[in-house]
Formats: sequence, structure tokens, C-alpha cells
Amino acid sequence: MVIISAREFRDKQKKYFDLATEEQVLIKRGKDYFYLIANEKPDTKHAMVSDEWMKEFFSIPAEYRCNPFECSPSGDLFFADRRNLEHIKNAKEGQIRTLSKEDQKKLLSFD
Repeated sequence: MVIISAREFRDKQKKYFDLATEEQVLIKRGKDYFYLIANEKPDTKHAMVSDEWMKEFFSIPAEYRCNPFECSPSGDLFFADRRNLEHIKNAKEGQIRTLSKEDQKKLLSFD
């Protein structure tokens, strides 16, 4: 992993674009860090997950692990465990509730 300043990136862009095809490049700008990610398919999204997320994902037994991004755009780890998905699937009427968009806004206090 290489961490560079925004100024260094600006001055040597070609060097860091080429390097990003081989290793992680982080650009530090103020208090923020930006990942430079090389991708041959521009329509493919890269899901960035933390080391903590990976640790929790791999703590789920392999036979129960599944791709949480298929159910949740955020990759919520609840959906990474097949047992949780089965519980939802097998729930009886009244045990689970799908919220309408309006109820979601109320619950999450969106304006």
C-alpha cells in the first residue's frame, strides 16, 4: 500500500495510475483518504469493505455464508448469514413486516 499526498498525486499522476494496477494507492487530502482503484470494466462497482467487516464476514461458518450485497446494497452482514435469510423466509404472518417507503422515512427520520 502506498499513501501519497494530493499534491504528489497531481504532480505524478501517470506514475500513480500505473501503480494502482498493481497495488493499493491511497491519496491523503487533509483528514480524508481516497482509494485509487484500477478497473477494466467501468460499469462494475467496487464494494469497499473494511478489515473489520471482513473479519465479521469470515466469522460466519462457511456453510452459512452468502453474498450480502445480493440482498442489501450496503452489504449488511445480517444478510451474509443464510440462517438469517431462512428465518425471514420461514417467518409466519405478523412476525416480520416490510416497511413502505413512507414508514421507512418515518423510522429513519428522512425529510
